[in-house]
Parts: sequence; C-alpha cells; structure tokens
Amino acid sequence: MNETLQIIVGEHYRFHGADYQVMDIDGERIQLRSLQVSKSPVFQTFECLARAHQNGVFRKTQEAPFAPNAALITAALSPRHKTIMERRLRFLQPILDRWGGRLPRKPVEKLAKEIATQLGQPTAPSYGALYLWRKAYLAGGENSLALVPKTRRRTLHRLYRQPEVVQELIRLNIDQLYFCRTPCSKTEVIDAIDCAIRATNQGRSPIHQLAVPSSSTLYRIISELDRYETDRHQVGYHVAIKNQKWSRRFRQPYRRFERVEGDTHELDIETCDANGYPVGRAFLTVLLEVRTRMIVGWDISYNSPSLEKTIRALKYSLLSGNPYGGLALNYRFDNGGDYIADRLKSILSEMGSHITYCEPDNPDQKPHVESFFKSWTTSIVHSMRGTTFSTPNPYDSESNAIYTLDNLKERFEDWRDTVYHANFHSGIEMSPKELWEQDEADRHEFELKKYSEEDLNRYFLSAAYVTPNNGRLRFRGIAWTGPAVSFLAGRRPGKRKSLRLLYDTSELGYAWVCDPEQPNQVYRVEAVAPDYQVGLTMHMHELVKARLGSKKRSIDYRAARDARVRILHELASANNKRRRKNREIANEHGDFKQLPALDCRPPAGGITIKAEEVDQYHLHPETPANYQVVVANHDSPSSK
Repeated sequence: MNETLQIIVGEHYRFHGADYQVMDIDGERIQLRSLQVSKSPVFQTFECLARAHQNGVFRKTQEAPFAPNAALITAALSPRHKTIMERRLRFLQPILDRWGGRLPRKPVEKLAKEIATQLGQPTAPSYGALYLWRKAYLAGGENSLALVPKTRRRTLHRLYRQPEVVQELIRLNIDQLYFCRTPCSKTEVIDAIDCAIRATNQGRSPIHQLAVPSSSTLYRIISELDRYETDRHQVGYHVAIKNQKWSRRFRQPYRRFERVEGDTHELDIETCDANGYPVGRAFLTVLLEVRTRMIVGWDISYNSPSLEKTIRALKYSLLSGNPYGGLALNYRFDNGGDYIADRLKSILSEMGSHITYCEPDNPDQKPHVESFFKSWTTSIVHSMRGTTFSTPNPYDSESNAIYTLDNLKERFEDWRDTVYHANFHSGIEMSPKELWEQDEADRHEFELKKYSEEDLNRYFLSAAYVTPNNGRLRFRGIAWTGPAVSFLAGRRPGKRKSLRLLYDTSELGYAWVCDPEQPNQVYRVEAVAPDYQVGLTMHMHELVKARLGSKKRSIDYRAARDARVRILHELASANNKRRRKNREIANEHGDFKQLPALDCRPPAGGITIKAEEVDQYHLHPETPANYQVVVANHDSPSSK
C-alpha cells in the first residue's frame, strides 16, 4: 500500500466495504457514487482518500476505461474530427505507400496537389503539415487515431483556472445567491460576481489588479457546478436524490410467490360519509406478487401507514378463500416500528418466510408495487369526483366528494379484476391472469401455502389480561362487550378476577375472551363503539389518544371520531410543501368556508327528542368536545 495514489475519473474503488466509482474530481475534492444502489454521492478530499489508501480501506478494483485518452475512441469522435482524420489519412497513405519513411519535398508536394485535385479540394496541405502527420502516425503504430486534432477540452474545471482570490469571490456569491431555496438567476449571480471583483480592485494597487472574467466564462463556471449539489440547496435533498437515481432491472422470479412487494399509498381523492360530509383521504395497502403481477392482498381504510395496516393486507393474502393468495418466500416492505417489525419478522419466520425492509427514501427497491400505484392513480383516481390530483390545482375536492369508503373499495375491486389483472403487461409480455393460469397448468412449483382464519389468529393475535367492569372489557382506551363477559365474570363470585383477552392490532372492531383456567372455551365480543372501532388499527388509535391527551375519565368516542377525522385532514394537507400549497389555493377559492349557522331553536309547540337519538346527529367537526345536548320534555302539566 505504499505506491503513490493517482485517482482518475471512471475508476472503481472499494471504500469501507462498499463499491464506488469516481465520478468527478473538483480540485482537491473527489466525488464517489455507489455501484450498488442510487444513494447520496460521497464527497471526500484527496488527503482523506490517500490516508484511507495507506490504511487499506480504499482499494482500486477496476481501471478507468480507455484512460487517460477517453476521447481517442473512433466511436466517440465528433463528425468534424472524424472528417479531419479521414482527410489527413487520404493524403498521407499514398505518400507512405510510395516513399515509406522518406519524404522528398518536391515529389511529395506535387503528389499532394494531385490528391487535392482528385478530392475536389482547392488547396493541398503544406510539406510541414505532412511531415508532422507522418511523424505522429508512425509514432502511434500506424493508428489512424493519431491523426485526430488535439483540440479536446481540458479536464480542469474553469473555476480553478482563476486566481485564488477570484475563486473565493465566485464561491461566496454562489453560496449566498445561488445555493438557496430562492436562487437568483444566473445573470444576477454573474453581475454580483462582477461587482464583487471590481469592488475588490478598488482597494488594490494598479499593479495587483484582478482580471475580471468575462460573462461567458462566469456563465460556464456556474453551468459546471455539480447538479446534485445545486438541487440539494435549491429544491432539497429528496428531489436531488430523485434526479440522480438509477436502477437495474430486477430478475424475473422463476416461480410464484418467490417475492412479494408491499406498500401503502395515500389515495388522491377525498371521501365522505353516508350523509355526504367530507371525512378525508383513505390509504391503500397493496401486496403484489412479482412474477405474475397479481394483487394478492390489499386494504383500503382510514388508518395511516403502519405495519399493522400491512398485517391486515397480509392476513387477507394468506386466507384459504383467496384464489390468488399464498405464502411468499420473501416479502419486501417499507421500514416500520422496531417492536412491530421484530414481531412480524418472527411470525413470518415461523411460517417459513423471510422479510426485508427498504432503505429510507429508496422506492426503487420495490419498483413493481410503485408502478402499480401509478397505474391506479393516473388511470382511475384522477378521473373520479373529489380527486385531489397530484399537483396544486384550484379544484374543490371536498365539495365534490361523493364516494364513501365502501364505494371506493368496490371501484378498486372492479378495476383490479377487469382491467389490471386482465390487461397486457410489458414486463411479463402477457396479462397477470394469463400468467397465473399458465403457472397453474405447468405446476413447476410446490403447493401454495394458505391458512384458515382460525390458523391465522393463532399467529397474529395479541393477548392481555383484563378485569371486567359492568359487562365490558377495557384495554388501552378500547372497550369490548358481550354476554360472555358477564357470564365469565359470574363464574367465580367474590373478588373480580382478570379474563384473558385476545385482540387483533390490525382490527379492533371485535375481540375474543376466555377464562384463563379454561382456555379452550373462547367467546367473541364486539366493540362498544362500533362507529369508531370497526376497521380501526391500534396505530391509528394511539394517534387519536395522543391528540385527545391523557384523561382520567373514560374516552369520549364522539370526540375520538372527530379527532380521527382531523388527523386524516392534517395528514392529507400538511405532509409536505406541495400539499400545503394545494390547501392554500383551495382556501383562496373559499373551499373551506364554514357553513351558515342553522337556526336550531325548537318550534313554538316544542319537540321531544329521545336520548338514544342524540348520537345520530351529525355535529360540526369544530364542535368542542365538552359540548352537551339537553333533551327537554315539554309535556309538563303547565303546558296542557
């Protein structure tokens, strides 16, 4: 490791266990990029890499292609250079064939004029030019590339051709005016650099004046700036990485369920409830079998992205009643919570599967499911009433919302079965349904593993020990009830004892209960507040609890429902700058103006409202949580 380190653009190196390619050398700073995935570029100084080379952690694995004369390749020649090379060879070849290494002046000049006449050219090259061509041609082993004119671009950046003081002024103005979220135009930056250099010259002696670069030179210096660095300062890290991404095509799996990709996507459409009031945007979770492109599991609900929502789609894909379901050998998901991820990994490992998670901000690691979301969004969702589109627009999505969650599920199922599964896919050169039926007929694989609902419950249910109270089981702010609770509580009179509660974190609408001493007798219990609990995951419930705050009294389910709706709106409107801008545009068009106040005074004759009917009224989302409805009975003796 004592040899001198010389780094050339295009070389491959192994740096701290990963493979990189040298992309650019900017002065003492060297840019490396990973050869495995499209990660962020790595910037290191030559001094740092030299020390790593001495320590053995920076090793060359591949030479630069055609180094150091990458421009001297016949296929890479410009049309102008290729024409010049062919012209010189037409003059030089007959001369060498006649006289070999000698060049008698007068005969050579005479022959050159004859060749020029044959080629239809007005003049012939001089004797000195022919002498230099012959010398370069023979020194290059009679290689025609030696006749290419040496007018190639220098590899040194234009910035480093300037004096150091000018370099510092250029960098300072670029950092302040160009490397920011509101960049000035190149013309304005050039004017600022010009003014800065002239202001510096006012304080210098006449013999130490700095030469002011021309506007075209400064323009080229700015244009040579690294695109990744420019985007990172102007539009942010995520956009910069997206503009630099690259990927290889994935290997087509040999058999079904060799790999399944899963992801959750926020739908670009506002939904409403049965009464037509806006609720928010739902989330679609999809499991896609990569070989056939079949959708084997899915879930549409208001629960925000979480592994619990993924579990719901996963359970559907494993059910024996799903004709396109089965257990995959490998699952690829987004990265989730640590304790949930460990639990999911252990469950799938016990079933015989392996699970991996994508690196943050790397959607290319599951490209097939990302392509599915694009097809579903552009072909269907953006054509439905209430769509939010994917870019800011003045369309009033909330007032045009007509689809409930159930309507959305029906539309998705219809499109999946009649369009996506039946349409031609270029990646597999047939439709997913055709490839599935072809694999069913060939049977070049083991029998697909499927499970009954009872078997899946054994894997995915969680347990807790809860003391019953008034015929209810309350756990983490959620309550279930049923005749079995009172029955099991009355089995052992005296001091109340805990019952064993079995619940599914991906569906809190129902649960199971049993006596710990008799675990074989299991009873199903239903949600106390089905409007809130049915379809709810534990992840979304924890978000609602955090919104409402810790309360000693029992949870107010009406307030919880309202908080859930507000969370959905915030998730849809404030996740990033683009969505916030979209909401501001809609707000300017008056999309979110409050409805006029309704006259809620009772008629003169009075009205009687049953207490159980109060919960059926739809209250305004901004109604305080402590709001109470007073039920008055006007059938008093005084009114008769």
